[in-house]
Parts: sequence; C-alpha cells; structure tokens
Amino acid sequence: MSIQKLTDAAGLMGKKTSIILFAGFLFWGFFFEAKPVQAQDYRLSANYSIQSVGFNYVSNRTYNGEIGAVSKGMLEVELERYLFHQFYVAGKAEYLLHNQQSFMIGGPVDFEQFNLGALVGLQFPKFGVYGGVKAGSVWDLKIRATDPRNGNVSWVQPEDPRSPLTASLTLGIKYYLLNFVRLQAEVSQTHNLPQNIIPQSSFTENPAFRSLDFSPLSFSVGVSISIPWNRRKSKKNDIKLPPLMRVSGVNFSPPLKDTFVTSEFGPRWNREHQGVDLDAGLRDNILAVEQGVVVKAGNGRGYGKMVRIKHGNGFETVYAHMSRISVKEGDRVRKGDVVGRAGNTGTSSGVHLHFEIIKDGTHVNPLSYLRF
Repeated sequence: MSIQKLTDAAGLMGKKTSIILFAGFLFWGFFFEAKPVQAQDYRLSANYSIQSVGFNYVSNRTYNGEIGAVSKGMLEVELERYLFHQFYVAGKAEYLLHNQQSFMIGGPVDFEQFNLGALVGLQFPKFGVYGGVKAGSVWDLKIRATDPRNGNVSWVQPEDPRSPLTASLTLGIKYYLLNFVRLQAEVSQTHNLPQNIIPQSSFTENPAFRSLDFSPLSFSVGVSISIPWNRRKSKKNDIKLPPLMRVSGVNFSPPLKDTFVTSEFGPRWNREHQGVDLDAGLRDNILAVEQGVVVKAGNGRGYGKMVRIKHGNGFETVYAHMSRISVKEGDRVRKGDVVGRAGNTGTSSGVHLHFEIIKDGTHVNPLSYLRF
C-alpha cells in the first residue's frame, strides 16, 4: 500500500470518527436532563434556502446553449435542543426540492441530494452561530444538452452513474428578524462528491461539458420559520419551594397569565440569577404585580426593555426583556395594569419574562411571595 493510499485511508477514518462523535453528542444533548435555557427548551425550524454549487469542468465547444451558475432549492428541517445558557445541539435533515430551471434555480447540471446532520451552536438575542457535520448522498445526476439539428434542450446521464455517500463540514450564521422568522447563511465543505463525470455519447445530443467534477465548497442563503417551546416541568420534582410569605399592605399577583418558571432564582452558570424566568408568548401582556410608582422605564444593561416599579414596605419589582413598554417613569400603576409586552430584548435567547422582587435593596426569591 502506498503512502498516498495510507494518507487517504487515515483521512477517511478521521471523517468517520468526527461524524460518530457529533452524532453521539447530539444524542446526549437531546436526552440529558440539563437546566433549560432562559426562554426555550426546543426550537423546530423549517428553512428554504438557495444553494450555490460549484463545478470544475471542461466545456464542450459544440454545445450551443448557455452555461450559467448552478443553484438549487433546498428544504431543511431542524430541531434544536437547548442545554444551558445560549448553547444548543441540533439535528438537521436536508432535501433538494427544486432542481431544473425556474426563478433563481437551475444551471446546466441537475441531481438529487439528501443530507442528515448534527450541529452545535450559540444563540444570542439576534445572531446565532453554529457548526457541525452532515452525511448524505448525491444521485441521479444529469447534464444539460442541446440537439444540434433543432436546438431543443434535453438531459443526458453520465457514463458511470454513482451514488456515493458524502461527508460535510459546515459553518453558518443566523439572524432573527422576528422570534419566529430568521435569515440563515451557510458554507459547507463536502468530501467524496462525484468526480470525473463524463456524459454518455450520443449522435443527437451535445452535452454542455465533456467532463466535470463537483467542487467541495458550496454556499447557501435562506429564510426559516421556527417555533420555540418550553417543556412544562412536572409538579413532582425534587425542588423544595420556599414557604409563601405574607406581607401586610403588599399582596403580589402573577405578572403573566398561565405561565410557569423556566429558570429559577439562585446560582446559575457560575453567577447569581437574581430573579425567575417565566414562560411567555411574544407580545403577551405583562401585568403589575402590585400597585406602585414606575421608577424606571427604558433600556437596562442586559435587561433590554425593562420596567421597575416601587411598591410599599420597601419592595420593588423588575420586568425585563420586553418587546414594548406601556408606561413611563413617574406613572402610578394599579395591580393588574399592563406595563408592557413580552419580548426578546437584551441578553436573552428567546421570548420570556425575567421577573425580580427586591426587598430593601436586596434581591429575594419571587417564589417566596408567589406561585406560578
């Protein structure tokens, strides 16, 4: 066996090992019972993207058609599982949906493609970055040809049609226009793509190429519709809730209707979480938990759009990550008044309400005064 063959074999083993490791990490991520991220446990996305595919080719001088760029329409479905602050793992499936010539789609080469992938990523309030591996296949490759007698367009098969298994490394970025709509761009380097493709000989068809190879690099841009959700915690858990405290003159009510705690008060990610995170839908009404005076209504560092209300007996409450503020500083509010709408502003990974109770300048556990 030559040194070159040994090198190729080692490289192939390395690629297989990477795929196995990422697949194992994905399995662990979906089933490991980690504390959920602030706003979501899962996110399911459907994405449509335009994929630009590169080729190295030897053109056929007798071909009388145009040789344009090769771009394909790809449908993607992705399920993300959030493990801890801003970090997630995901499984992804891709299928080439649109192939032959249409708006923004087409080129002198057609083929079928399917991929399965495992990804890891970081999600910030608006931007996300991710990387991972994909394994798939390319088959049913066809090359555009023209009839020299009448110019009619047809498609020819290669002499040696193959369906090799491919392996890809991928990097991408996401940008959220809304909580449910995002733009996405991705670059992939794919190994084991078909090479040295030669069209079948024909007396009546002139193919666009005499031979061609797939380029390993491809680029895609697309738009996703995605739905985040939290897994409601079981009432039978091992967390001992603090006893409810009754305070003369102050009687708090929940700031959201039909909600539950997604992240609790106390130590979290090597720092103190000074409130609780509550499940919310985009633009849900946020209610004042008790009458008081608004002492802050605006942007706070890390809090995004926030409201702070001063109540009696040394109590204050904070409502953060809003999409909209409905009060202004100095306003007097009554219990149950709408102070804003739920959102995803500030340092947040999804729509939720961060809620704090402060007693005489010290943050206290809201679960000592309220049940959600």
